[in-house]
Formats: sequence, C-alpha cells, structure tokens
Amino acid sequence: MVETQDRAYWLFQAHPKKLHLVDALRANALHSFWVKAHKDKIHAGDKVILWQTGKKSGVYALATVRSEPRQVELGEEESNYWLEAGPTERVKLKVDYNLWNRPIDPNTLKGLPPFEDFNAGLSGTNYMATEEQFSYLEGILQETNALEEPQPEYLLRTWLNPPHNLVLYGPPGTGKTYQTVNHALSIIENRTLEELAMEDRMALRKRFNQYMGQGQIAFLTFHQSFAYEDFIEGIKPVVHEGKVTYEVQDGIFKIMCDDARRCLLETLVNAHALPTQELKFGQLFSAFLQYIKGEDFTFFSTPKKRRIFLHRVLKFGNLSVRMEKSFSTLTVYKDRLRKLYQTYPHPEMIQSIEDIQSLVGSEPPRVYLAIFLALKNFEADLLHQLELLASINPSGEDTSAFEFPLITESMLAQCRKYVIIIDEINRANLSAVFGELITLLESDKREGGPESLSTLLPYSKTYFSIPPNLYLIGTMNTADRSAESWDLALRRRFIFKELDADPALIPKLLHPPMVAGIDLKRLLETINARLGRLLDRDYKIGHAFFLNIHSLAELKSAFSLAIIPLLREFFFDDLGKLGLVLGPQFVRIERQQEEDFAEFDYPYLSEFIHQPQYELQSIEDLKELDFIRIYDKNYQA
Repeated sequence: MVETQDRAYWLFQAHPKKLHLVDALRANALHSFWVKAHKDKIHAGDKVILWQTGKKSGVYALATVRSEPRQVELGEEESNYWLEAGPTERVKLKVDYNLWNRPIDPNTLKGLPPFEDFNAGLSGTNYMATEEQFSYLEGILQETNALEEPQPEYLLRTWLNPPHNLVLYGPPGTGKTYQTVNHALSIIENRTLEELAMEDRMALRKRFNQYMGQGQIAFLTFHQSFAYEDFIEGIKPVVHEGKVTYEVQDGIFKIMCDDARRCLLETLVNAHALPTQELKFGQLFSAFLQYIKGEDFTFFSTPKKRRIFLHRVLKFGNLSVRMEKSFSTLTVYKDRLRKLYQTYPHPEMIQSIEDIQSLVGSEPPRVYLAIFLALKNFEADLLHQLELLASINPSGEDTSAFEFPLITESMLAQCRKYVIIIDEINRANLSAVFGELITLLESDKREGGPESLSTLLPYSKTYFSIPPNLYLIGTMNTADRSAESWDLALRRRFIFKELDADPALIPKLLHPPMVAGIDLKRLLETINARLGRLLDRDYKIGHAFFLNIHSLAELKSAFSLAIIPLLREFFFDDLGKLGLVLGPQFVRIERQQEEDFAEFDYPYLSEFIHQPQYELQSIEDLKELDFIRIYDKNYQA
C-alpha cells in the first residue's frame, strides 16, 4: 500500500496518431502506457491524469499506476489500439474513472487556480501533475456521480450500424478492393470512413492484417467453379492412414459464423454482471435509452392509452417528449425518474397520481408515470434475457442450439465484429453458392433479430442461422455486365455502393500531377467522356491506373499493358472505335487497293476495297504530344 504522502501525480498524454485512446477506453482495453520521461520517479500506486491531445483534447480518464516502468509486452486486445506498439518501457495502469464518452473539456479547466501550471498540450508524453489537480478532477466526477452512473454512449460516439451485406461496384481501376480494407476496419473498430481515410495506409494495413491473423477478417475471391460446398459445407475426401474416407467439412462462411456466434455469446454473458434481483439504475437507464432510440420502439402510453412520442434524447439522459396531437415538447428529467424508481420498486405500490406529483413537483405526473411504467417493463424483459444467458455455458464448442434473445444495438456494439470480404462476388453463381441461406442474410432474419430464422443444412443435418456480428463486403466490376445475372431476390438483400472513376483524385494523390507535360486528369476525363458516348456510363477507366505514373515510360507501360487491352475488350477488338477514343496517333487507317487481290471477277470486290483496315501503332514510338492530343486535338509541340 502506497502512503499518500509518498504518492506522485502524473499527466500522461496520448496523441491520436499513436494511440486510439477513446476507442481503447470504450472497449476497456487500456491496461498500460508509455513511459518516456521520469522513469526513475514513476512508481506503483501513483495517480495519473490521462489527456488526449489534438482537436478533441481533454481529460479522458483518471488511473492508478500498477507497476514500475519496465518492458511490457502488449496483449492482443490492447495492441489493436496502439499505432506504434513496438517494444518500449511501460507501466501497468488501472483505469479508475473512464471518461471516454464525457471527457473534461480544456475550457472547463481554463482559469482555475489549480490548473494555472498545467502542462497539458505541450509536446511530450509524461509530465508531473499535482495532487490538487488530480483531486479537483476527482471531485468533479464524484459530484456528478460519474463513476456509478456513466452517461450513455450517444454523447460522443454511437454505434455506426453499417449494412450487413455491402457490395462495392464500379468500373475497373476505381479502388474497390483497395477500399475493402477501410470498410472492414470501419465495421470492426466502429469508426467512420472519413476518420480512417486520414490515417496512414501502412497503419491501416497493419491493423487489417492483425485482424486477419485473429480470424476476424477473411478474404476470398469468387470464381466460376466456386460452389456451396466450398462456402457453406460439403462432403470432402480425407486420407486417414492411407485410406480415403469422406467427411462433412465446414466452408469458410460457416466457420466464420460459428466464431462470430461464439464470440457474441461470450460477450453478452461477460458484459452483464448477471444480477439476480435488480439492476443499478445507471446501467438500466443506459440500456433503456438505447432501446427507445431503436427502431423497435414507437411511443410511450399512459394508463388511459394516450400516446407520448419521443422527440429526442437530451444531454445527461434527459428526454424531450411530446403528447399526442401536440407540437410542443416537454422535458422529462432523469433524476426525477430515478426518484420514482427508488421510491417505488414495484409499480403496484403507486396508489394515486398524487404519489407521482409529490416526487416530480410541478412536472406533468402522467407523463412521468407513462415513462416510468415503460422503464419497469423494459427492466423485466432485460432481467429475463440475462437469466437466459446465465443458464448457458459460453465455453462450450457448440452454440448452434442456443436461441439468442432479442439483441439490441447496444449489445451488438459491445461484441467483436467479423467480416468476410468477397472479391469479384459476381463471378460465381450466387444463388448456387448461398443456397438456402439467401433468406437468412437479411438483418432482421439473423440471430437475435425480430424475425430471426434458421435452416436445416443438407449435409450435416444441423440447424444453422447467421449471427448479427458477421458482415459481408463484396466487390463487383460493372464493365462485364455480370451483375445483370443477379436475380431480384438476391439483389434486394445487398446494399450497393458505387465507386466511380474520380479523375480529381489524380492531382491530390500523385505528385507531380503532370507527367512530361501531360495532364493526367484531363487525359482520363476525355477518355471516359468518349467511352460514355460510344458505350454507356458503366464503361470507364478508373483513376487507379494513373496513380503510380511518374514518367513518360511508365505512362506508355500503363497504356500498353492495361489501358489499351481493356479498351479493346470494351469494343470487342473494334480498333476503329478505339481510334475514336485515342485518336489517329494511336490507330492508323489503311485502305485496300485493287492490286492487293488476285485477278478474279468478284462482283463485291469494291466492298473490300472501300472498307478501311485499322492497325494499332507501336506505343513505344509515341511522344508526349501524342498523349496530349487525346484531350487537346490542336496541340502543337
């Protein structure tokens, strides 16, 4: 036990580009911190103020040091949040006050005497703080009862609720496969695509590969031979002691579903303390807010069946509501609902409306009564779900027989997510690959959903359903028209997001944006505009073909190896149309002469004589001006 007079106080700072502090605290995954200064002064028992620098700076936690500084190996869970997780000296931490969703803003501390000499925001990681600073922050939290009743997560970051089945589609070279990395990380880490786009690509790839190693991401490519037996389950030959036998083996989709289901069950059990009689009001009310914000909730109802509609959830958990046939709103305060909850453990104890009036004062008692009754009904349902979960052994291998209770968004947000990325999803016969599982792909048909379904698998004869924490991301090339083979039943179960060619990205991502005087942005815009005139909008050249070009030689190579072969495929090798796109410097016209043929009386010879022949010019012989004339016909060197 560290004596108070021997205890030191510290300010530990986290930079967003080195540590995702908010996400780590949200997942209760922060167990250590860097020590780069004062290594001989920091000891177990010291107190720490955890500060995040940057645009969203503030106090995000108060913690206790649990070890002396030493080389600490990051655990698998914690390493996901450190962007620079190399070997370094660290101290073990115990987070005492987790403020990830309600940080103490710098403006709150500005001008206060204890914080006149506060080093937050300076360059560095470890600074000395004072007992007065720590005690002041702790006092703020104790006054607001922050430790016992954390504010719900909607104050800072809500569950993004991404689509379960997403297809990225577009012309070749628009970055569909490239973007699957960001979409997968967005699902697993519950972060927006805009936020991830600001990070270094190498850091994204590193975390992506870590999740693949952990089994949370699987990447596969569909092809014409891919079948149900490869994806779901099938009978496969197995050699035992030189003899060939046949066994039912799971495919990648079923394996990922089983892993996701097991993790979901473990998370649901571990996330709740499984109380035997009652819940703390703070825990109950946080879950209640998630429920009334969801799609399953419609309105509150008074004992006389008058409807009360939720307008929105206010700060600190207060509710803005309006009565039926009224446009004015009322505020229902969380503290007064707490009084009702503590005074009347059972709604039957309320004898009259005056009992409510005595607790809520001048506020409308019938509104409070309606919301209190809804809260108690929700509490009964939640306790019933927890009792069901308590009867399950999550460590068992087979969880398929367990039927999940209704899973709310808040429950799902706490579970690890699993992602299957299917490149070229339209190459396979999707109806045959998914089989009877097509219906189960819908969000409301998944386990724990309001319309959850299961099906009997044909080989193993076991019941199977899809857990809600499994996501599919597919990529599809629109230029080959194979998307048209999707039937409506399959198409409506997927969300389609178009990734179009974006020439404006070339000057943003390529430095310099012009190569040998050739404006690559205008070059791509002109080619795609002509393709749209000759074919349709699905036929384009993607910007990705131009993002790694830094010389005329590289541009020639891209045209020779990628762009011209693709254009020839678009036009079914009609070089005349290719000439309409690129110009005469790329395609030469040759006309037949009569002397080119043998002397023979053929009545239709004139047709061949007047029919032009097209020949592709050598790309290696082209000059800079030949490429410039694609978008500027009158250009002169």
